[in-house]
Amino acid sequence: MQYVAAAVYSYLLGAIPSAYIVGKWRGIDITGEGSGNIGGTNAYRVLGPKLGLLVAVMDVGKALLALTVTRLWLGTVPAMFVAVLAAVIGHNWSIYVGFRGGKGIAVSIGSYFYLFPGLAGPAILAAIFNVLVTKYVSLGSLNFLLVMAVLLTLAETAVWYKVLGILLLLIGIYRHRSNIAALRSGTERRFGQ
Repeated sequence: MQYVAAAVYSYLLGAIPSAYIVGKWRGIDITGEGSGNIGGTNAYRVLGPKLGLLVAVMDVGKALLALTVTRLWLGTVPAMFVAVLAAVIGHNWSIYVGFRGGKGIAVSIGSYFYLFPGLAGPAILAAIFNVLVTKYVSLGSLNFLLVMAVLLTLAETAVWYKVLGILLLLIGIYRHRSNIAALRSGTERRFGQ
């Protein structure tokens, strides 16, 4: 029952639509602008760099809060697994905005830095390098998830976390389907466009 409760509050925290809230605060419905995605990249493009950064910080914060509460309350590896997965699912399919959402990258980044800062550091550097070279945020995002999945598979850590790495990668690929199609067709928007 405790794990169910952890899943519920982590989902509800993750589901807080930061980009939508910040957009509404500025009088903009982000679901009707840019890609329509309720996430950090679209917030950056539609609302500008400062508010885009605010959205990213809020999204990372959701993960940190969910994991902090879970660690203090339950403190087990399976509970942390549940909290991360529920927060990412909440972010991607938010109950507050008709089960729409982002792509779970900022929440995944926050979760990984909380749990594995030594692994997340190199992974985020690889992702940033990828974005700087290709100018594709989607490619950098997927690169981060892939590197983390590989590092967790190779690391001496609980099987729960190895499975988590694979699941977050699969969820990320699923949420980036349109980006992957656009990359293949050469129509994906580059960072700054």
